[in-house]
Amino acid sequence: MIKKPLSCKLRPSDINTDLECLLLSEVGSYEKIIKELLYDIHEEFSGDWNEIWSFDDVIDRFDKGEILWLVLKDDKPISCSWISVKSKKNLYVYNTWLKPKLRGTGLFKKISLVRNDRLYNLGYEKLLCVTDNICAEKGLKRIGYKDDNWLNIHYTFWTGGYDSTFLIYKFLLEEKIVQPIYIDDRVNHGGYHANPLVKQRGGDTYPRKSTEIELERMDWLRQRIYEKIEKSKYLLLETMVIDEPIKEDEEVSRIIEKYNEWIPEPLYKDKQGEPHWLEAQADIITRFQRDFPFEIFYSNDYIEGEVWEVLDDSIGEDGRLNVDILPEEYKELSIFEGFNQPLRTTNKKKMLEEAKKLGFDDLLYYTWTCWYPVDGKPCNKCKTCSERIIECRSIGDTI
Repeated sequence: MIKKPLSCKLRPSDINTDLECLLLSEVGSYEKIIKELLYDIHEEFSGDWNEIWSFDDVIDRFDKGEILWLVLKDDKPISCSWISVKSKKNLYVYNTWLKPKLRGTGLFKKISLVRNDRLYNLGYEKLLCVTDNICAEKGLKRIGYKDDNWLNIHYTFWTGGYDSTFLIYKFLLEEKIVQPIYIDDRVNHGGYHANPLVKQRGGDTYPRKSTEIELERMDWLRQRIYEKIEKSKYLLLETMVIDEPIKEDEEVSRIIEKYNEWIPEPLYKDKQGEPHWLEAQADIITRFQRDFPFEIFYSNDYIEGEVWEVLDDSIGEDGRLNVDILPEEYKELSIFEGFNQPLRTTNKKKMLEEAKKLGFDDLLYYTWTCWYPVDGKPCNKCKTCSERIIECRSIGDTI
């Protein structure tokens, strides 16, 4: 699941409770209760929660100046949160837990507001958190939390392909947090993509036949990245796999259809001179981005052609599309404004040269870019195969 950064402006609250609510900065006389709390948490998660903490962790967090929000009922722990001071005004809350039998009762909202009131009275202004739980996200938003990419997470599509792997590696070298997103197009995502009559000019059809290979290749590449970049184990988040239908967007599907079927001239030609129009895949990723709360870094590189030249002229040095300077006849291309396209000024050859200088060009040989493999090997016929500039090595091959 995706990790969603959220923030909440602290406000005073007149909500009262008969529960004992504590902000602890040391164990003090609560050692027995804290150990009971840890037992309950471990009992629920059975060691599967990757952030389960021990009593030694509690001591260590107190030593670092962190605060434990602890809620008791009849001297028994029923809820907690860890709070870390990020600045004089901002706090980060994490490891929030509520006793399972009390979930869905409205108690979470009540004690959260009591906590926020206490923190507000201590002079703090903003509470930050991250969740990968949809139910928790909805609950937090009901009490005032909003999407806020304060962690500066770089969301980007990843298929284990050449361009996307290059971009992810570059981000990690710059110590940026990266959230890879993989869209499983075996799922019926609706829109233009689901049109059974759609046949891509050039012979490509959907769904792709490379999903299993791509997932395997991403896992393999991830392990190699871990070996090459020490901090990547923390910076490269678990891949978010989109295996539920993407929300419909008639405007996007209509425009993608126009640039795939209606216009007589191709948008561009590949290095073999083969013509290409806008793929149905663009319908999926654009509809996904429009329903997504954050900017997505899209790793497409430089492409020749009138439409792409218009887009390039409207993309600034920061990779963002400036809709205001799009020519009137191309204003509809504003559907792409939620994407950041940092590789538009480069190409695959330049990427390889840069990767050599940075010491990861070997990984690019193991990226996968074929949509219709034959016996586990690239077909060497599809659009993505035609764009490849280096061989696609099998896992286990050496350079």
